[in-house]
Amino acid sequence: MSVLRFRTVWGVNPGKDYLHWAKWFPDLKGQGYTGVEINITELLTELPALRALLDRVGLECTVLIHTEWPDYIGPKPAGMKPERHLKRYRDQIKNAKLLKPIKIISHSGDDGWSIEESVQFFRGTLEADAVEGLTGKVSHETHRNRSFFSPYSTARILEQVPELKTTLDISHHVVVTERLLNSGPDDDKLIAQIIPHVTHIHARIGTTQASQCPDPTNPVFDLERQFFETIWKQVIMQFDKSEPITFVPEYGPFPYHPIGSVLTFSELADKEGSRLQTLFEQWANES
Repeated sequence: MSVLRFRTVWGVNPGKDYLHWAKWFPDLKGQGYTGVEINITELLTELPALRALLDRVGLECTVLIHTEWPDYIGPKPAGMKPERHLKRYRDQIKNAKLLKPIKIISHSGDDGWSIEESVQFFRGTLEADAVEGLTGKVSHETHRNRSFFSPYSTARILEQVPELKTTLDISHHVVVTERLLNSGPDDDKLIAQIIPHVTHIHARIGTTQASQCPDPTNPVFDLERQFFETIWKQVIMQFDKSEPITFVPEYGPFPYHPIGSVLTFSELADKEGSRLQTLFEQWANES
């Protein structure tokens, strides 16, 4: 079972005509990244040129989309119902196909919806995936502000829509619940309900008060690191052996990255990416 590492471009300006990325991408290739993870919200008219750049460098991609409130810019739109989110979702997955991604990751739904509204929406996404020939290729991220904002909402929705795939960013659930989710049988049950649906990992270590710590290898974060690595190992051990494990060391800029950190967010992403590649491959060989 192969382990494929993707680098988020979050916080890294592409430059005019992608000139900055064109200089940066070969370095990522040299570091052992399989590809990059790209939020296409601001790039819709330039996707063919971006695909050409990836081909020249020899990188694959995963694509990040938002069903509404892209990039969380400005006030949260009022009254956004599932039908509105679903319309944008259909448009976004069509656009994503232009980059020929290995996987599509979606920030989906709204944390203010009822479980019933979320279930309605997600059933619609499965129908849209089938129409576009993307069944099983889209995973919905566990993320604040979204339907999967907490482990409780996530587990309840997955119970009713068992075909759904998820991108696991457990740091968001740790912040929302203000605890590492290993504090008893109830937490174990929640995690066990979510893990079988995971097809992509956003591997970022956070704390109960912040979704990103400045250096996970610092002993002060030992408890957090052990918890996150235990969760990721569980994911990898249950992964479909016929599919590659894909992950992103998804460390981003301020306000995620604390001011005054020794490492820049970009240095941290690469350092953790390399460390986790070794760990994930070890676990994959054990599975």
